[in-house]
This record gives sequence, C-alpha cells and structure tokens, in this order.
Amino acid sequence: MLAAIARLLLRLGGWTPVGGVPDIPKAVFVAAPHTSNWDGVWALIYKVAIGLDIKFFAKQSLFWFPLGILLRGLGAVPLDRTRAGSAVDQAVAQFDNNEEFFFGLAPEGTRSFRSHWKSGFYRIAETANVPIVLGFLDYGEKELGLGPIIDVSVGQQAVLEECRRFYANVKGRWPEKFGPIRFPDDEMARKPQRSVRSFVRRSGRLTGSQEKALSELWPGYGIEFEDAPLELDRVFGRRAPRVLEIGFGNGDTLVQQATENPDKDFVGIEVHEPGVGHCLIKARDAGIANLKLIMHDAIEVLGGQIPDASLERVNLYFPDPWPKKRHHKRRIVNPAFLALVARRLQPHGTLHIATDWAGYAEHIDEVLGASELFRCAERRKHDGDRPLDRPRTKFEQRGLKKGHRIVDWRFERID
Repeated sequence: MLAAIARLLLRLGGWTPVGGVPDIPKAVFVAAPHTSNWDGVWALIYKVAIGLDIKFFAKQSLFWFPLGILLRGLGAVPLDRTRAGSAVDQAVAQFDNNEEFFFGLAPEGTRSFRSHWKSGFYRIAETANVPIVLGFLDYGEKELGLGPIIDVSVGQQAVLEECRRFYANVKGRWPEKFGPIRFPDDEMARKPQRSVRSFVRRSGRLTGSQEKALSELWPGYGIEFEDAPLELDRVFGRRAPRVLEIGFGNGDTLVQQATENPDKDFVGIEVHEPGVGHCLIKARDAGIANLKLIMHDAIEVLGGQIPDASLERVNLYFPDPWPKKRHHKRRIVNPAFLALVARRLQPHGTLHIATDWAGYAEHIDEVLGASELFRCAERRKHDGDRPLDRPRTKFEQRGLKKGHRIVDWRFERID
C-alpha cells in the first residue's frame, strides 16, 4: 500500500524511478547531487516505492517521543556524537553486526556549494569491505534512482573517477551548488585508512557507578592513547616485570592477577566503556597501584605506545572468534599481530592465548605453527578445570555452558 502511494507521488511529481534494489547483502549508498531540501524528500519516497530498506544517521538528540518512532520508521539510526570513535566507526559497527545492511549518506555534507566531498563514505566502505552504490537525483531529466555498483577494492582514485564520470551529466536542483568530486588535498593524510579491526565497538549502557568511576578514577588508573612510546618506569614509578592484557572485558580477572602479583605491573587494553568502568571500581576496591588501563584499539596501542622489549608477557584471553568465513580477516591472531607482539616482548617473553571456539583453535595452531617468531611451549585442551596459568573468565564460563572445550597455549618468543 505504502509503495503504491510512493509510486503515485513520484508520478505526480514528474519523476521516473530508475533501477531497483541491488542483489547484494551490504553496501554504502551515495546520494548526489545534494543541493536542496527536496532531495531528501524525493529520496525517501523513492526508497519506499522500490522497497529499499536503507538506513541513515540522524542526531541522537532527535529521537525523542514521538519523533523517534517516525525517524526509525524512515530508516534513521541514532548517531551518538558523545561516544569515543567517529561516525565511521559507528557505521562500520552496524555493518559488522548485521547480516544484511544498506547505509546511505550524502558525501557533500551540505546543500551549499562545497569545494570537495567528505571521504566518510569511502572510508566506511573500505573498512567494512562492502561495495559503493551510486544514487542520483537528476532534475534535468526528472529521473532518480540507483546507478553503478563500485567495488571498493579498486582504490580511492578509481572510485572518485567513476563518481566523476557518472555524475558528469546529472543535474541537481541548483546546479551551481554542486561542487567538484574530490577529497580535500590533506583529508586522506589527516585521516589515514584504518586497518581491518579485530573488534566491534559495541554500545552499552553505563551504570551510575561506572560513569562516576570513569570520571573520578580514570585520572589515576587511565592512560590516554598517544602515538608515542610510554616511559613505563615513570608511569608506574618503578622498574618491574610487565604484563599486557588485550581485551580484558569487565576486568575481574585482570584485577585478580594484579592483586596476586604485586611484584609485577599490569597494563590492560579494552574499548568497551562499561567494562573499563567496572574494572576501575574493582581496582579501587582492591587498593592496587600496579595496574594501568588504556581505552583504545589494541593494535594501535601495540604499534605506537608500547616500547620495544618492554613486556614479560602478553595475554590474549578469549578474543572474538569471528566464526563466519567472510569475517576471518578480522581475527586478531595473524602474522602481522605476532610480529608486533614479538617486538614488544623481552627475550624469551611469552604470549598466552585461550579460546573456546574449535575453529579459532585450528586457526591459532595454523598461524603460530607457521611462525618463525614463536614456539609452542605448552598447549592444553580441557573442560574449564585446568586453565593455563590464568584465572577463569566469564567468557570461558559462557563457552562451557554451550558445551565448548577450552584450549590454552603458552608461546615463547624465539630469540
């Protein structure tokens, strides 16, 4: 019924719809030219007319009742500008969390003339590894719809060239406001292309105590990310063996290890704010001073903030297994990660890994077995009763409830 009404409105407006829903599960949709408020109106009518389920960002502050119901019905997704990470991160998370997902945006970013396009659409498509679909509104021919599908793997310049070719003869409502199709000369240098991430920054509701902890306890336990090596002796006020844990979850076991090993210093990395808040509370209650936390991407922390040969041990407990084949590239255990960890470990330092996913265990065996940087000092398969030199974690408990078996490894750096 709604589709029929939308098609009628297009006819009454003199528009001819072009194209249909692409036969692909995921894509970033570009909407151009964008020179008038009417562009959004006609685009929404078109998507209803052809049955295109496409999402777009709207400011989170607009989702008040009852406007929020209408916005969600139109396909809007709340954009939380207060969260760590950019709109690109939040869009990529939507792709990672959905089997099928279409996301649309106007790269001009404004109805006024702009000397360049914003690069967000390209960075989203590249990071999420999804194609780009070119949408258009041609006021000259009174046609609107979908054009070519571009494989993002062709590269930035090829994508821009195809956009220029396609939109060369497309006329916006106010043609003088449609600027050149290019990225600003310095934008791609200022915002370097992200590597494929091994995690999804999942949203979560902070409790009052966690929010208070992040405000009051972070200055004492937290380390802000900077792309420069830390002086760990100065950070901890002493020289001691150091352990790095990647993805500590809610921090219960990290605090337990730090409490039981006061002669060692611990650094924990986690991106989930509620987990960091919980860990801060536990650390305060335990009264420990040998723990520091970093809330950032672990690969970037390892690459830019942890000094060479500064760690006695690295723990990676129950990382995201990314079980679907198309997501295997996101698994953190890969040759590049091993090379990074090896440089940060001291001679004979160790890498400890645990997982409850059989497929990931095979992957770890394969990658580490082919590595010339590590040797397997111990491998232990068990039913949760024999963890290898570590506490039991909540993720382990979940796996055991599903009937999974646990595999632990201790790998030693080869010097």
